[in-house]
Amino acid sequence: MAREKNIYKDKKTKKWFFRAYLGYDTNGKKIQKTRRGFKTQKEAKIAYDRFMLTHEFNRPITELMSNTNKMTFEDFYKIRFVKWYEKQVKSQTYENSQYIYENKLKYFYHIPLEDITMQDIEDWMFELSKTTTRNSRIESPIQTLSSSYINRIRGHLKIVLDRALREGLIQSNPIDDVSKIPIENHKVEFWELKEFQKVLDVIPNNKIQFHHRRIVYELLFYTGMRIGELQALTWNNVNFKKNTITIDKTLIYKTKNDWYLSTPKTKNAYRTIGIGKELSEKLKKWHTLQEGIGNFDYVCQLDGTFTPSYSFSNWLKSYAKEANVKPIKLHALRHSHVAFLIEQNIQPLIIQERLGHATIQITLGTYGHLYAKSDEKVVQLIDRVQ
Repeated sequence: MAREKNIYKDKKTKKWFFRAYLGYDTNGKKIQKTRRGFKTQKEAKIAYDRFMLTHEFNRPITELMSNTNKMTFEDFYKIRFVKWYEKQVKSQTYENSQYIYENKLKYFYHIPLEDITMQDIEDWMFELSKTTTRNSRIESPIQTLSSSYINRIRGHLKIVLDRALREGLIQSNPIDDVSKIPIENHKVEFWELKEFQKVLDVIPNNKIQFHHRRIVYELLFYTGMRIGELQALTWNNVNFKKNTITIDKTLIYKTKNDWYLSTPKTKNAYRTIGIGKELSEKLKKWHTLQEGIGNFDYVCQLDGTFTPSYSFSNWLKSYAKEANVKPIKLHALRHSHVAFLIEQNIQPLIIQERLGHATIQITLGTYGHLYAKSDEKVVQLIDRVQ
């Protein structure tokens, strides 16, 4: 790890410590605070950042201004905004947003908050539109950031500037005069029922681990659950008498030893949905197989731990290739569920409730194009009744 400023190692104890410099007192003497006993340099750095953040956050705004009486975007973000934002959102949302805040918004770091203009933001968005993605192929055409992702980044900038406006550091938010980039219409990927069944047919059934994979894929396809919702599902969430499951939490998985349960994505994501007799019977069979291994609380556990979603994704792509079916992402099984329901003429409001979407606009905005196919059935119906 590179040498960190204000972080040191005690040669005697081999422990790490930080020394924070807080300016000068009224006698001109340097003010500094030291905290010791950290096992690693990283732990000391985290503790230092937290200490400085708390110290700076509690200082009056006027003390934090530069000699020109202007606070830069970086100062506001690091000293004021982060502390506030962390308390407003879920920990997973906070962690996911850090990459955007600390990488994509660096363009504004050196600019005083009140000097940021509409033109600055438009120039920044133009630069983003020319940025090559990490997944871009070396050969042309080069893949750049999508319009939807740029608009998402823009949304994060708006949150920062809205907070600055609320604190009285700017008179108006310049981003309000900057339009979002039009989003190109792209269709979601999905499998039709026959394609999904072809993939299931190539999964062996001679080992419990294969039954484990199969039940995960079937639950995703026939319920439309998110993978995190499925992994957080306990047997107490399953009602075999009514053939329903209740979704009331989601798994946030980082590593085998670093995971936690969180609340669902939205209020509407708390839901109870039917699974039917057939899927219920398959779940009972899986429960019996699982009990032969151990007494696990979670429906989709195989060995007392959680299988990472990328493993299910890699297996799914491998099975698709073997079945000669176009590969799709694991999350696309959720899209496949919607396509299956639309094929059966299920109404959008029912689909919204089943998926746990916050609004019907999200459902229609994501899957509206799939209704074009079902419109053919409407035309046929009209012809029959006349």
